[in-house]
Amino acid sequence: MGQSYKPFDEILNNNKDRIFNLLFRLTGNYHLTEDLFQEAFLKVYRGLDRYEGRAKSSTWVYSIALNVYRDYWRRGLKARFNTGIVDVSSLSDKDPADDPEAVFIRNEEKAELQRIIVSLKPALRVPVVLFYIEGMAVGEIAIVTGRSESSIKVALYRARKILKKGLGREK
Repeated sequence: MGQSYKPFDEILNNNKDRIFNLLFRLTGNYHLTEDLFQEAFLKVYRGLDRYEGRAKSSTWVYSIALNVYRDYWRRGLKARFNTGIVDVSSLSDKDPADDPEAVFIRNEEKAELQRIIVSLKPALRVPVVLFYIEGMAVGEIAIVTGRSESSIKVALYRARKILKKGLGREK
């Protein structure tokens, strides 16, 4: 591989935090996230010469990361790694002015939400994480996942119903 490291370093630096967060939200497991993250960026590096620039580099990297996640899911490793353990500290928005009880309650709510998100089927979990946590538009999610915009909207609707029910906020 005689290619320069500069484009890869740029892509890595611009996307590493978002991709790590995405994979963590999808798996709920820090160690598995590290493994998938490394695999995704190894594929990015190996595929740099095939990147045509038709989509933003971030969209391309998201697609690769999601494919790595899907491959993991298809291999049946879910049962081995997905323990449902959530690193609550990564979900915390502690404000020193908050009283300890309010911080505890907020952390518990966030941990419960993360547990529910991790329990969703991948077809629902991926759009939820990309839309609500990563802030992507429906159109961009469709491009990244290779699905239609209407299927993304349906998945978000179904996932919202499950999330509301799981959090006890059904109307």
